[in-house]
Amino acid sequence: MKREQLINRRNFLKMGIKASGGALALSAIPIHLVAADEVTEDEPLAQAMGYSADAATVDTAKFPKRAGEAGANQFCYNCALYAGAADAELAPCSIFQNRLVRGAGWCNAWVAKS
Repeated sequence: MKREQLINRRNFLKMGIKASGGALALSAIPIHLVAADEVTEDEPLAQAMGYSADAATVDTAKFPKRAGEAGANQFCYNCALYAGAADAELAPCSIFQNRLVRGAGWCNAWVAKS
């Protein structure tokens, strides 16, 4: 066998450094570039979570978390799971596997930003 084809410690370390550099470069891609499409209200997960693209249309009898004075201030844009700026119309949400949700929307998984 040729010496270049042998997997010795030096070649193994070189390959490891190249692979870790590639992984590091891929992790630097912003999350908003990875999110592909917008979540729709008729998807099974969206229905299960009570997602609404317009928080004003949420059925508060079915989702009492959205009712009352505290619930009236709950929107996707001020949720801890929303990965966008407060003024962004669309941004990724970790509940929906980083797919896009409306900032003015709401779902039952809403958690206050700290």
